[in-house]
Formats: sequence, C-alpha cells, structure tokens
Amino acid sequence: MASFFHRSDSLDSISPGTRWCPIVLEWIATLKSELMEEIHNIEQFVINLHNIYAFACQISFFLLCEQRMYRPDSSSLSPDKDIVLALTTVLFYSVLGYFATRVRDIYQGSRNRVVVGTPSLTNYLKWLCKIILEWAKAVVAVLCLREQGIQYEPKLAYSLITSIYYLCTEKIFMEIFSQLVEALKIDKLENLEHLYVPLLMNAVAIAAGIVVGLYSLYFNYSNLILLSLYFTVYLRIKDAYYNYWELLITERDTYSNFQVATSKDIEDWDDICAVCLNNMSKARITPCNHLFHPYCLKRCLRHSFYCPLCKHDFLENRIYIK
Repeated sequence: MASFFHRSDSLDSISPGTRWCPIVLEWIATLKSELMEEIHNIEQFVINLHNIYAFACQISFFLLCEQRMYRPDSSSLSPDKDIVLALTTVLFYSVLGYFATRVRDIYQGSRNRVVVGTPSLTNYLKWLCKIILEWAKAVVAVLCLREQGIQYEPKLAYSLITSIYYLCTEKIFMEIFSQLVEALKIDKLENLEHLYVPLLMNAVAIAAGIVVGLYSLYFNYSNLILLSLYFTVYLRIKDAYYNYWELLITERDTYSNFQVATSKDIEDWDDICAVCLNNMSKARITPCNHLFHPYCLKRCLRHSFYCPLCKHDFLENRIYIK
C-alpha cells in the first residue's frame, strides 16, 4: 500500500484524506453489496415460508382495503381494532382454504385408487368437524367484535376484492387452478401450467396491491401503507420473478432443443402420441425423430432423459433438462 502512495512525486502533494478516498469508497461499495445480498437472502427465506408470507401479504392488503372500502367515510379505528377486523376476514377465508385442501386430498386419493390408507368415513367426519370448528371460530370472532361495539359487516366490493386476493395468494388455490388448467391440455402452455398459472395469479395480486396501495396513499400517507406495499408489491414481484419467471425461462429453453413439428411432419408421422395414445395437432420432434405432444414429452423428461419410445439418450445430443 505504501508503494502505491509513493510511486510518483505527484502523489506526495495529495492530501491524506484524498489518498484514502478510493479505499473508503471501495470498502463502502463492498459493504453495500454484502448487505444487499444478505437482505436478498432474508427476503427469499421469508418468501419460501409460504404460509407465513401469504398470511403477511393478506393481512397487509386487507388492512388497506378495510381503511378505504370497508369504512371510507368513518374515522380511523385504533390499530388494534384494525388488525382484529383484518384477522377476522382472514379467518373466514382460511376455512375455504382448509376445505379446498381436504377436497383435493380426497380427489387425489380416489384418483390414485390407493387401497391401503384410503380415508375412511371416520376421517371424513373428522375433516367435516374441523371445517365446522373453523367456521365456529370465525363466528365467535364476529360476536366478540360486536360485544366491543365493532360491527363486522363488510360491503360487497370489499368481500369481492379481498376474496380474489386471497385466492391469488394462497398456495393451495394456485395448485388447484394449475391442475385444472393442466387438465385442459392447452398445447401452447406445453405442460408449464404449474408456472404460468402462479405467474398470472401473482400478477393479479401485484396489480391489486398497487391499485389499493396508491389509492390509500392518495388519501392518507402512513408507514403502514408503505409496509403493506412492501409485502403486497415488492416481495410479490420478487416471488414471481425468482420462483416462477426464471424457472419458466429455463423450462422453455428446454424445448428449444426439440424442433417444432410442422403439419407435414405430423401428417408424415401418421401415428398417435406414444405417451397419451391420442392424436396430435402439435408436437415436438426428438433427435431420434420421434414425435410427442409437448406436454407429454415434458412430463417424461421430468423423470428420465431418455426417449419414451426408443430409449435414446438425449444427453448424448447435449440436451440438458433442468
């Protein structure tokens, strides 16, 4: 370091503060980079805690909707009562989430035809009792609010917007909607419904957060609104980008290794898809010159790097499936 400062006579005239300035700036830049990386890691950790993260987003969004839509003309309640009202709304919607989870489990169990461990009538009754108890908790919460002089009578617009937001941010509904869209077998989606659907639902949630947040800021600036925007917009964008968009780009790059079959290719093939045994209107061509539905091929590549028909090794052609 000394040789650096004394490598020329011209540097001797530079003041000590000026000499150390580049070092300080470099140290600040390094510290800033490390700090931003740590913040990013913490945010990713929070996002990966799906239930807690979704709950925080829902509470933040419901608080904003409550202030501007539930009681726009009334004076603001205390923060404690604001949170109680938002928690009550989440409590009502959580019953729907629990019910959807149980219905999906029952459907998947019957579809897989699992004999051992098949839910019995007792288990069904337990699930039904659990749903009734969850609804009872919500009703008791409303009664307690009325005892405190707080009327929980949400308007139609409030119920509509908050219910849509809840559906778009709850993981179970993302999975259910993805499965429903996947059942349609839309060729353009190429079996990437598990990424397209959550991306769309995140986009709806982000748009709702921006509109409600800016609308609230227009009437009343507060730290609560900024905190809500942080959860409902900023973290939502990071979630959509890192957990869905980047993965979608990677998955789509996978298909670039397989040529798109033209109408003539499909006509010359004159056969069905060997995976689903259905006719093909769109297909992909493997390096071994076999045709498959894009979503069928993608489903097979999740489990094996070999051609489903002739067991040709795709890795020999430098096709790396992630």
